[in-house]
Amino acid sequence: MRLIVLLLLSYSLLACSSEPIKRQPEIAIQSVTDIFSLQLQSDELDIQDREALEGFLLERGDPATLRVRIETYSARAENVLAAVKALMHLRFIYPSQLDIEVKKSVDSSVDLILVVESYRPLVPRCDAGKEPKTVLNDFKRSANFGCANANALAQMVSNPRDLVVGQTLSATEGRKAISTLESYYEQPNVPLSQSSPISGALSGGAGN
Repeated sequence: MRLIVLLLLSYSLLACSSEPIKRQPEIAIQSVTDIFSLQLQSDELDIQDREALEGFLLERGDPATLRVRIETYSARAENVLAAVKALMHLRFIYPSQLDIEVKKSVDSSVDLILVVESYRPLVPRCDAGKEPKTVLNDFKRSANFGCANANALAQMVSNPRDLVVGQTLSATEGRKAISTLESYYEQPNVPLSQSSPISGALSGGAGN
C-alpha cells in the first residue's frame, strides 16, 4: 500500500514540474500543381493566347513563389517560346524559375503545356475554448498548445517554398555579403579631432 502511495505522489510531483513544455511551432505546406495547355493557330501568340496565358498566371498568386515548366510539343511551340518567356518576365517570373523541356508530340491538339507548381501555408484553426475539467486532462497536453504561434507564423511566411526547399546562395549574393563585412572590419580608425567636444571630454577638458 505504501508503495502505491509513493508512486502516486512521485507521479503528481512530476506532473507539477515547473519546467515549461517546449514545443516548436509546426507549419504545414501544401504543394499545388496546375497545368495549362495551349493549341497554337500560327507561329505567333495571338491576342486570345496572350489573354488566356496572362489570366492563368494571375490566378496562381504571388509570382515569386512559382516554379514553371514549359513543355513544347511542336515547331510552333518552339517558335513562340521566346514570346512566352517575355510574357512571364512581364509578370515577374524570371528565368531562374523556369524549366524548359522539348518533347515529342503525342496529341496533335496540344502544342505547348505549362506546369506551374506553387506552395501555400496551411493556417491552423485554433480553438479558443478550454479542455473540459477532468482528472485525466490535468496531466494531458492540450491540442491547442502552441496553435496561436503556428497560426501567426503561417500567415507571415513570405515564400512557403523556402520551408520545403531552401534557396541556394549564388556567388553574387555571397560576394555581396562578404564585402559588406569586410568593409565594416577593414574601415580605418579615424582619430577624433582635438577641437571635437567628445575629444575634449575624453581628455578631461571642458569641451567648449
